[in-house]
Amino acid sequence: MERKLAAIVAGDIVGYARLMSEDESSTYAALRATFSELIVPTVEKHGGRTFKTTGDGFLATFPSVNEALDAAIEIQNGFVDRPFSMRIGINLGDVIEDNGDMFGDGVNVASRLEAMAAPASIFVSEAVVRSADRTRNKLFYSIGRRQAKNIAEPLAVYAVRLEPDRLGGRAWIRRIALRRRAALPFAVGAAGLIVLAVFTQVPDLRAIGADLTDSLVRLSGGKPADARPTVAVLPFDNMSGETDQAYFADGLTEDIIANLARNPELQVIARNSTFALRGQAEDIRRIGERLGAGYVVEGSARRAGDQLRVVAQLIDARSGAHLWSRTYDRRVEDVFALQTDLTAEIVSHLVSYVRESEVSNAAERPTENLQAYDLVLKARDGYKHGSNDAEALMAARALRHRALELDPGYAAARANLGMTYIVDFAQNLSGRASQTDVETGLSEARQAVRLDPNLAVGYQVLSFGLSVNGDYASAMQAAQRAVELNPNDPDSLMALAKAQVRFGSYDEAVRNAERARRLHPMAPEYYTYVYGQALYAAGRLDEADQVLRECLIRAPREADCLLIHTAVLIQREDVQGAQRTMALLTDVDPEFSLADERANRRFGNSRLMEQFLEQLAEARAPDATSGILSPRRPLL
Repeated sequence: MERKLAAIVAGDIVGYARLMSEDESSTYAALRATFSELIVPTVEKHGGRTFKTTGDGFLATFPSVNEALDAAIEIQNGFVDRPFSMRIGINLGDVIEDNGDMFGDGVNVASRLEAMAAPASIFVSEAVVRSADRTRNKLFYSIGRRQAKNIAEPLAVYAVRLEPDRLGGRAWIRRIALRRRAALPFAVGAAGLIVLAVFTQVPDLRAIGADLTDSLVRLSGGKPADARPTVAVLPFDNMSGETDQAYFADGLTEDIIANLARNPELQVIARNSTFALRGQAEDIRRIGERLGAGYVVEGSARRAGDQLRVVAQLIDARSGAHLWSRTYDRRVEDVFALQTDLTAEIVSHLVSYVRESEVSNAAERPTENLQAYDLVLKARDGYKHGSNDAEALMAARALRHRALELDPGYAAARANLGMTYIVDFAQNLSGRASQTDVETGLSEARQAVRLDPNLAVGYQVLSFGLSVNGDYASAMQAAQRAVELNPNDPDSLMALAKAQVRFGSYDEAVRNAERARRLHPMAPEYYTYVYGQALYAAGRLDEADQVLRECLIRAPREADCLLIHTAVLIQREDVQGAQRTMALLTDVDPEFSLADERANRRFGNSRLMEQFLEQLAEARAPDATSGILSPRRPLL
């Protein structure tokens, strides 16, 4: 017996038993011809070997994921003119080879993926997506996590995009019909335009066809995949022996996350999600599964006087294997150089190269004054964004003021100081904030981006403050800039998604909200609300209903989710359900009114805004309230 890593393809004919019952001899002859003329030659052409056949199915092994993908796509395309459809699953995993046969999880997962697959499609595991050539990234789109028989943890499943220009017109129509029968009338019409464009070679019509093809992928449930490595940095352990030094280890972790997040070659899980797992003695593979991360960084920090020792290790979360481990002994004043070294080490192991510009960006020192840096770490540790603790907010503000007294050019301290003023007004934490506080916060944020034009958090604070002030166009521009500078910051992505909903860019809003949730798998319900709102705006009502119901299972009195769910239920013609949801909303928020919603303009000046108000009215929303309206969460 030999244990090895192998790419496994599992295939199965759809509807074979039914066809056999109708015409046994012809069906069997067609099946034999399919294997001898298509499947076996294609497997061998791409360097594979068929090691098992099961009547109407087969298992094959390939030396590489890329050969397995090419063979599977060629096989599916070869079924165009045959009386059958085929399902295919592909996995990369450990197998045991014994006398020409193969066993083990690598084979089992491929078989489970094949069983999940729709007819005329190819489902693959996350290991396949990560191991395929970078040029193939656009082949895949995620269909989420699926529970498989006799496999404990849900599988991250991807489908392979079978390009229409590689198929005949009849096959493309057939594939769309198989994937989503309910969408058949639209699919046939669209496919007809695509075929017409191909045969007439009319450039404008070809462009229409391409747009419709993209729409059909979305219609059939497909989502574009992002096959970049996903890394989660767990909070470093404080090994100093003094609990009051924990803030330093946490701050070091957060800054490493921030430096990694600036690299567009990676996806980086948000610190709030990784810190939520602190102290949980779980297997690293389980942690990777919960966070949706393929790689995990863990470590420790010991600070004694001006000496600093940091131990870090990078782990493959799928196998639990350690990729590297390193100990750094530095003086505390070298903490920024240490962060740069750690970032470069991680990037170099997860992507094919480290761009010099990215390394130099990560190496920029936020301040020359280590006492100021220490104060900012304490402020960050004392108040977390989203908290309702007014006392902690004021203490964090005071610490940042002290840091700026030591170094007035400390841009990140200035931006986060500005955030404390805007948050206080928006959430009415202290009860003393006024419009002047918002202007103070915006002034600090503008100074921060003047000091550091590449400071993503500065633009994030600007976006927040401008939105509170009602300048939504400028808020969206600032949010876009924040995302450009830090594509892995989920708060910036959510702020941008919310602004895009207001300005009618609904599909883009859905994509950004989805990405933010992937990067912050343990995000607060506000993320779910924004995602549900974007789905509602994009007309994806079934998905919006599901997402918002999930929100209300976890938080039955979440006002934002109740609000959007009311409109979704009306549009789905569940008037009684909408009225019950509205009654619960007004119980949660007695100051809620249509007048308030008209003023907020969460869908801007679009026709959707008027439709939304009409739907709320049909659900018996109160038109106005008595008394003074309480401050409401700003619409970012």
